[in-house]
Amino acid sequence: MANIDERERLAVLAANIGYFSNAKKPKFKKVFDRAKEERLLEQAYKPEEAQTVKQKRIELYSKVATAFCGERGENGNI
Repeated sequence: MANIDERERLAVLAANIGYFSNAKKPKFKKVFDRAKEERLLEQAYKPEEAQTVKQKRIELYSKVATAFCGERGENGNI
C-alpha cells in the first residue's frame, strides 16, 4: 500500500510539473489551495461549526432578498 501511495504522489507531481511547464500563465492556486484544504479539514473535524456558518449565510441571504426584492411578486414582477 505504501508503494501505491508513493506512486500516486509521483503521478500528481508529474501532472503538476506538466501543468507548470505548458501553461502560459500558471497559477499555483490551481495546483494547491492551502485555504481550501484547511477549510475542508476543519469541516471534517468540526461539522457543527460549518453548519452554523451555512445557517448564518442562509439567514443573511434571505434578509438581503427581502430588502431588495420585498416589493416584487412571486413571478418577479413589481
